[in-house]
Amino acid sequence: MLKGLHIALAILTTLTVLAATVEGAVRAIRKSPAGDIAFRTLVAVLISVVVTALAGVALLISGEHPKEWLHLLYAALAFGLIPFADNASRSLNSDRNRGLYRLGGGIVCLLVLTRLFVTGQN
Repeated sequence: MLKGLHIALAILTTLTVLAATVEGAVRAIRKSPAGDIAFRTLVAVLISVVVTALAGVALLISGEHPKEWLHLLYAALAFGLIPFADNASRSLNSDRNRGLYRLGGGIVCLLVLTRLFVTGQN
């Protein structure tokens, strides 16, 4: 049951990252500044990754472990990629480039999440 919850939360996390990535793409295309949606998708990503990680910790405590221990490193990367991309773009003067940074961070995060699914399945 706990493993099923962790997988469901991982899918939810992937959807929130996808939403944040699309938000960055829309900002890049429209050349618009980050607004409420950018902030909300960032918060949603952070919360969903933390909740999913907590379910993973509960799995570890119960005796289940990922197929590869790199799963834990990938989880840490998933937590930080979107905020890192947003912070890295703060010094840029172009709203389009800030959106592109979010888009790039989101794409890399989606790749990391794909790797997370592969390393977590027993």
